[in-house]
Amino acid sequence: MSGTVPVRGRLVLQGIRFAAGVASGPSGVVTLWKAATGGKTVGCVPLSPVPEILHAAGLLPIALESREDIDFFSGQVNAWLVEEDLPPSFPLPASIPRFAFPRVPPLRLEEALERVEGLAEWVDAVSGSPASEGGLWKSIRAYGIRRSLLYALGERIAREPAFLTPEERRVIVRAGIFLPPEAHSRLLSAILGIDPAPVAIPPEGEKGDPLIVLAKRLMRI
Repeated sequence: MSGTVPVRGRLVLQGIRFAAGVASGPSGVVTLWKAATGGKTVGCVPLSPVPEILHAAGLLPIALESREDIDFFSGQVNAWLVEEDLPPSFPLPASIPRFAFPRVPPLRLEEALERVEGLAEWVDAVSGSPASEGGLWKSIRAYGIRRSLLYALGERIAREPAFLTPEERRVIVRAGIFLPPEAHSRLLSAILGIDPAPVAIPPEGEKGDPLIVLAKRLMRI
């Protein structure tokens, strides 16, 4: 039976502890990020369907899953990105800028692009630093890498169920809703012991308008 118990290295255990700290006390991490970057945060209820737009403008999207999460970030959120018909269980300060994103996915590309462009205009006003086309592609790559690593994490657990406990997996995933995608990818990479670079979008794939790429993905959500 001892052969079924996984031997987890120092980096794996350190990564799990770090993720648990972020998941249980995310406001401290966000405070450090704001102090280091001078950037602004956007509270997302629920997770933004296109976080790349916020990230490309230098904002940190924070997904808030419960009323307790809102209490964590009292006074730290600079703007809100919420879905329409937000339930009353999420009372948000009326004095902070807010953008309401439709709950129902668009059926046509034109409609999806209109939503994405509207969000981009609002994000530019909040950040004061409009996202460039290059910045958008960089953000698309960053979130693409993180999604691939999360998929790899799921595959690893499917092959080796004892690699992580359900609670360990929960805090590792939850940490990602408070960290920039690059930081979460480094954490996932350390835990998995793999290099995330191969999953980056190749340069030849970065053609056209990145907002159209995001609009097409929005239609698939």
